[in-house]
Amino acid sequence: MKTYLGCIPCFFKQTIEAGKMMGLPDDKVKRMLDKVALQIPEIELASSPPAMGRIIHRIIREQINNPDPYLELKQKSNEIALAIFPDLKKMVENSEDRLLKAVEIAIAGNIIDYGAVVDLDINKEINSIVNSEEDKIRNESTRHFAFLEFKNSLAKANTLLYLADNAGEIVFDRVLIEEIKNLYPDLQIYCAVRGNPVLNDCLIADAVSVGIDKITTVISNGTDAPGTILDSCSKEFLDIWNASDLIISKGQGNYESLSNQQGNIFFMFIAKCEVLAGDIGCCLRDVILCRNR
Repeated sequence: MKTYLGCIPCFFKQTIEAGKMMGLPDDKVKRMLDKVALQIPEIELASSPPAMGRIIHRIIREQINNPDPYLELKQKSNEIALAIFPDLKKMVENSEDRLLKAVEIAIAGNIIDYGAVVDLDINKEINSIVNSEEDKIRNESTRHFAFLEFKNSLAKANTLLYLADNAGEIVFDRVLIEEIKNLYPDLQIYCAVRGNPVLNDCLIADAVSVGIDKITTVISNGTDAPGTILDSCSKEFLDIWNASDLIISKGQGNYESLSNQQGNIFFMFIAKCEVLAGDIGCCLRDVILCRNR
Protein backbone atom coordinates (compact mmCIF):
# COMPACT_ATOMS: atom_id res chain seq x y z
CA MET A 1 0.00 0.00 0.00
CA LYS A 2 1.32 3.43 -0.90
CA THR A 3 1.38 6.42 1.42
CA TYR A 4 -1.71 8.56 0.87
CA LEU A 5 -1.96 12.26 1.68
CA GLY A 6 -4.37 11.24 4.42
CA CYS A 7 -1.53 9.33 6.11
CA ILE A 8 0.48 12.52 6.74
CA PRO A 9 -1.81 14.05 9.41
CA CYS A 10 -1.80 10.64 11.09
CA PHE A 11 1.99 10.77 11.38
CA PHE A 12 1.66 13.94 13.47
CA LYS A 13 -1.28 12.52 15.41
CA GLN A 14 0.71 9.42 16.35
CA THR A 15 3.54 11.62 17.59
CA ILE A 16 1.23 13.75 19.75
CA GLU A 17 -0.62 10.75 21.16
CA ALA A 18 2.63 8.94 21.96
CA GLY A 19 3.87 11.99 23.82
CA LYS A 20 0.63 12.31 25.80
CA MET A 21 0.58 8.64 26.67
CA MET A 22 4.09 8.95 28.08
CA GLY A 23 3.17 12.07 30.07
CA LEU A 24 5.58 14.37 28.25
CA PRO A 25 5.25 18.16 28.61
CA ASP A 26 3.95 20.08 25.60
CA ASP A 27 7.34 21.61 24.80
CA LYS A 28 8.95 18.18 24.46
CA VAL A 29 6.10 16.91 22.29
CA LYS A 30 6.51 20.03 20.16
CA ARG A 31 10.21 19.22 19.67
CA MET A 32 9.27 15.73 18.51
CA LEU A 33 6.73 17.21 16.08
CA ASP A 34 9.38 19.58 14.73
CA LYS A 35 11.69 16.67 14.00
CA VAL A 36 8.91 14.65 12.37
CA ALA A 37 7.96 17.67 10.25
CA LEU A 38 11.51 17.84 8.89
CA GLN A 39 11.07 14.30 7.53
CA ILE A 40 7.83 15.01 5.63
CA PRO A 41 9.56 16.44 2.50
CA GLU A 42 11.55 13.20 2.26
CA ILE A 43 8.45 10.99 2.09
CA GLU A 44 7.92 9.21 -1.21
CA LEU A 45 4.21 8.57 -1.68
CA ALA A 46 5.16 5.31 -3.40
CA SER A 47 6.61 4.02 -0.12
CA SER A 48 4.45 2.33 2.49
CA PRO A 49 3.28 4.11 5.67
CA PRO A 50 5.41 1.86 7.92
CA ALA A 51 8.53 3.31 6.26
CA MET A 52 7.66 6.68 7.75
CA GLY A 53 6.38 5.05 10.93
CA ARG A 54 9.83 3.61 11.53
CA ILE A 55 11.37 7.09 11.31
CA ILE A 56 8.72 8.62 13.61
CA HIS A 57 9.20 6.09 16.36
CA ARG A 58 12.97 6.30 16.15
CA ILE A 59 12.58 10.03 16.78
CA ILE A 60 10.23 9.38 19.71
CA ARG A 61 12.58 6.86 21.33
CA GLU A 62 15.54 9.18 20.86
CA GLN A 63 13.78 12.25 22.27
CA ILE A 64 12.54 10.51 25.41
CA ASN A 65 15.74 8.46 25.79
CA ASN A 66 13.84 5.21 26.15
CA PRO A 67 14.60 2.25 23.84
CA ASP A 68 11.20 0.62 24.46
CA PRO A 69 8.62 3.18 25.69
CA TYR A 70 5.71 0.77 25.15
CA LEU A 71 7.22 -2.02 27.27
CA GLU A 72 4.77 -1.66 30.17
CA LEU A 73 1.79 -1.56 27.82
CA LYS A 74 3.00 -4.66 26.03
CA GLN A 75 3.42 -6.56 29.26
CA LYS A 76 -0.06 -5.50 30.38
CA SER A 77 -1.58 -6.59 27.07
CA ASN A 78 0.12 -9.99 27.28
CA GLU A 79 -1.06 -10.52 30.86
CA ILE A 80 -4.68 -9.61 30.11
CA ALA A 81 -4.81 -11.77 27.00
CA LEU A 82 -3.18 -14.75 28.76
CA ALA A 83 -5.81 -14.51 31.50
CA ILE A 84 -8.56 -15.24 28.97
CA PHE A 85 -6.57 -17.74 26.89
CA PRO A 86 -8.43 -20.73 28.41
CA ASP A 87 -11.75 -19.11 27.47
CA LEU A 88 -10.54 -18.57 23.91
CA LYS A 89 -9.52 -22.22 23.66
CA LYS A 90 -12.96 -23.31 24.91
CA MET A 91 -14.60 -21.19 22.20
CA VAL A 92 -12.65 -23.18 19.61
CA GLU A 93 -13.37 -26.54 21.27
CA ASN A 94 -17.11 -25.83 21.42
CA SER A 95 -17.46 -24.57 17.85
CA GLU A 96 -18.78 -26.45 14.82
CA ASP A 97 -15.84 -25.30 12.67
CA ARG A 98 -12.74 -25.14 14.87
CA LEU A 99 -10.49 -23.57 12.22
CA LEU A 100 -13.00 -20.86 11.36
CA LYS A 101 -13.46 -20.00 15.05
CA ALA A 102 -9.68 -19.90 15.57
CA VAL A 103 -9.31 -17.55 12.60
CA GLU A 104 -12.06 -15.31 13.98
CA ILE A 105 -10.38 -15.21 17.38
CA ALA A 106 -6.98 -14.40 15.88
CA ILE A 107 -8.41 -11.50 13.91
CA ALA A 108 -10.41 -10.26 16.90
CA GLY A 109 -7.14 -9.95 18.82
CA ASN A 110 -6.03 -7.31 16.32
CA ILE A 111 -8.08 -4.74 18.26
CA ILE A 112 -5.10 -4.46 20.66
CA ASP A 113 -3.30 -1.74 18.71
CA TYR A 114 -2.06 1.39 20.45
CA GLY A 115 -0.82 2.76 17.13
CA ALA A 116 -4.41 3.06 15.91
CA VAL A 117 -6.41 3.34 19.14
CA VAL A 118 -4.40 4.92 21.93
CA ASP A 119 -7.22 5.18 24.50
CA LEU A 120 -8.27 1.55 24.03
CA ASP A 121 -9.93 -0.12 27.01
CA ILE A 122 -8.38 -3.56 26.61
CA ASN A 123 -10.54 -5.24 29.25
CA LYS A 124 -13.74 -3.94 27.68
CA GLU A 125 -12.72 -4.85 24.14
CA ILE A 126 -11.54 -8.37 24.96
CA ASN A 127 -14.58 -9.11 27.13
CA SER A 128 -16.88 -7.95 24.34
CA ILE A 129 -15.11 -10.33 21.98
CA VAL A 130 -15.30 -13.29 24.34
CA ASN A 131 -18.96 -12.64 25.18
CA SER A 132 -19.90 -11.99 21.54
CA GLU A 133 -21.43 -8.64 22.49
CA GLU A 134 -20.22 -6.88 19.34
CA ASP A 135 -20.30 -7.98 15.73
CA LYS A 136 -16.55 -7.83 15.07
CA ILE A 137 -16.50 -11.09 13.16
CA ARG A 138 -18.06 -11.60 9.74
CA ASN A 139 -18.80 -14.99 8.15
CA GLU A 140 -17.39 -16.49 4.97
CA SER A 141 -20.06 -14.86 2.81
CA THR A 142 -18.44 -11.45 3.31
CA ARG A 143 -16.46 -10.42 0.25
CA HIS A 144 -13.47 -9.42 2.38
CA PHE A 145 -13.44 -12.67 4.34
CA ALA A 146 -11.98 -15.37 2.07
CA PHE A 147 -12.05 -18.24 4.55
CA LEU A 148 -12.61 -21.08 2.07
CA GLU A 149 -9.73 -19.90 -0.10
CA PHE A 150 -7.53 -19.66 2.98
CA LYS A 151 -8.56 -23.13 4.15
CA ASN A 152 -7.70 -24.63 0.77
CA SER A 153 -4.29 -22.94 0.69
CA LEU A 154 -3.54 -24.14 4.20
CA ALA A 155 -4.32 -27.75 3.26
CA LYS A 156 -1.76 -27.60 0.43
CA ALA A 157 1.02 -25.83 2.33
CA ASN A 158 4.30 -27.38 3.46
CA THR A 159 5.84 -24.33 5.16
CA LEU A 160 3.87 -21.55 6.87
CA LEU A 161 5.31 -18.19 7.91
CA TYR A 162 3.08 -16.41 10.44
CA LEU A 163 3.82 -12.68 10.71
CA ALA A 164 2.82 -11.53 14.19
CA ASP A 165 1.72 -8.00 14.94
CA ASN A 166 1.11 -6.69 18.46
CA ALA A 167 1.77 -7.82 22.00
CA GLY A 168 -1.39 -9.20 23.58
CA GLU A 169 -2.68 -10.02 20.13
CA ILE A 170 -0.07 -12.75 19.89
CA VAL A 171 -2.01 -14.74 22.52
CA PHE A 172 -4.93 -14.80 20.07
CA ASP A 173 -2.47 -15.85 17.36
CA ARG A 174 -1.40 -18.75 19.55
CA VAL A 175 -4.99 -20.05 19.45
CA LEU A 176 -4.89 -20.16 15.65
CA ILE A 177 -1.37 -21.58 15.42
CA GLU A 178 -2.26 -24.38 17.83
CA GLU A 179 -5.37 -25.25 15.83
CA ILE A 180 -3.38 -25.28 12.59
CA LYS A 181 -0.83 -27.59 14.21
CA ASN A 182 -3.63 -29.91 15.35
CA LEU A 183 -5.00 -30.10 11.81
CA TYR A 184 -1.65 -30.31 10.02
CA PRO A 185 0.98 -31.77 12.38
CA ASP A 186 3.56 -32.13 9.60
CA LEU A 187 3.34 -28.46 8.56
CA GLN A 188 6.52 -26.49 9.27
CA ILE A 189 5.49 -23.26 11.00
CA TYR A 190 7.56 -20.15 11.73
CA CYS A 191 6.32 -17.17 13.72
CA ALA A 192 8.09 -13.89 12.90
CA VAL A 193 8.20 -10.85 15.19
CA ARG A 194 9.89 -7.44 14.99
CA GLY A 195 13.63 -7.25 15.41
CA ASN A 196 13.65 -4.17 17.65
CA PRO A 197 11.09 -2.20 19.67
CA VAL A 198 8.52 -0.12 17.81
CA LEU A 199 5.09 0.80 19.17
CA ASN A 200 3.51 -2.17 20.96
CA ASP A 201 4.64 -4.62 18.27
CA CYS A 202 5.78 -8.10 19.30
CA LEU A 203 9.38 -8.92 20.01
CA ILE A 204 10.88 -12.34 20.71
CA ALA A 205 10.49 -11.66 24.45
CA ASP A 206 6.74 -11.21 23.99
CA ALA A 207 6.42 -14.42 21.98
CA VAL A 208 8.34 -16.34 24.64
CA SER A 209 6.32 -14.82 27.49
CA VAL A 210 3.06 -16.17 26.01
CA GLY A 211 4.46 -19.58 25.07
CA ILE A 212 4.61 -19.27 21.28
CA ASP A 213 8.16 -20.66 21.34
CA LYS A 214 6.82 -23.91 22.81
CA ILE A 215 4.61 -24.63 19.81
CA THR A 216 6.54 -23.24 16.85
CA THR A 217 9.84 -21.68 15.79
CA VAL A 218 10.04 -17.96 16.61
CA ILE A 219 12.25 -15.73 14.48
CA SER A 220 13.00 -12.01 14.26
CA ASN A 221 12.48 -10.07 11.04
CA GLY A 222 15.53 -7.99 11.95
CA THR A 223 13.95 -4.55 11.67
CA ASP A 224 12.21 -1.91 13.78
CA ALA A 225 9.60 -0.92 11.21
CA PRO A 226 5.93 -1.17 12.32
CA GLY A 227 5.35 -3.58 9.46
CA THR A 228 7.36 -5.93 7.25
CA ILE A 229 9.51 -3.92 4.84
CA LEU A 230 11.34 -6.67 3.01
CA ASP A 231 14.26 -4.46 1.94
CA SER A 232 15.15 -3.88 5.59
CA CYS A 233 14.60 -7.43 6.89
CA SER A 234 17.37 -9.82 7.88
CA LYS A 235 18.76 -12.55 5.64
CA GLU A 236 17.51 -15.20 8.07
CA PHE A 237 13.98 -13.86 7.76
CA LEU A 238 14.15 -13.50 3.98
CA ASP A 239 15.41 -17.07 3.57
CA ILE A 240 12.34 -18.34 5.44
CA TRP A 241 10.07 -15.90 3.59
CA ASN A 242 11.29 -17.28 0.25
CA ALA A 243 10.95 -20.88 1.41
CA SER A 244 7.38 -20.48 2.67
CA ASP A 245 4.49 -21.45 0.39
CA LEU A 246 1.91 -19.79 2.68
CA ILE A 247 2.21 -16.56 4.65
CA ILE A 248 -0.28 -15.31 7.25
CA SER A 249 0.14 -11.57 7.73
CA LYS A 250 -1.47 -10.10 10.85
CA GLY A 251 -2.28 -6.44 11.37
CA GLN A 252 -2.52 -3.19 9.44
CA GLY A 253 1.21 -2.47 9.38
CA ASN A 254 1.95 -5.78 7.70
CA TYR A 255 -0.85 -5.18 5.20
CA GLU A 256 0.43 -1.67 4.42
CA SER A 257 3.95 -2.93 3.77
CA LEU A 258 3.13 -6.19 1.97
CA SER A 259 -0.16 -5.71 0.08
CA ASN A 260 1.65 -5.32 -3.25
CA GLN A 261 4.15 -8.13 -2.72
CA GLN A 262 4.02 -11.38 -4.64
CA GLY A 263 3.47 -14.68 -2.89
CA ASN A 264 0.67 -16.67 -1.30
CA ILE A 265 -0.13 -14.11 1.42
CA PHE A 266 -3.33 -13.92 3.45
CA PHE A 267 -3.93 -10.74 5.44
CA MET A 268 -5.86 -10.82 8.72
CA PHE A 269 -6.79 -7.62 10.53
CA ILE A 270 -9.54 -5.27 11.66
CA ALA A 271 -9.75 -2.10 9.55
CA LYS A 272 -9.10 0.66 12.08
CA CYS A 273 -8.01 3.39 9.67
CA GLU A 274 -10.21 5.20 7.13
CA VAL A 275 -7.36 5.55 4.63
CA LEU A 276 -6.61 1.83 4.74
CA ALA A 277 -10.32 1.00 4.52
CA GLY A 278 -10.47 3.12 1.38
CA ASP A 279 -7.45 1.34 -0.08
CA ILE A 280 -8.95 -2.10 0.43
CA GLY A 281 -12.53 -1.06 -0.31
CA CYS A 282 -14.08 -1.99 3.01
CA CYS A 283 -15.79 -0.20 5.90
CA LEU A 284 -14.15 1.00 9.07
CA ARG A 285 -13.86 -1.82 11.66
CA ASP A 286 -14.60 -4.52 9.10
CA VAL A 287 -12.99 -7.87 9.82
CA ILE A 288 -10.62 -8.79 6.99
CA LEU A 289 -9.26 -12.08 5.72
CA CYS A 290 -8.09 -11.45 2.17
CA ARG A 291 -5.44 -12.66 -0.23
CA ASN A 292 -2.81 -10.33 -1.65
CA ARG A 293 -3.46 -8.63 -4.94
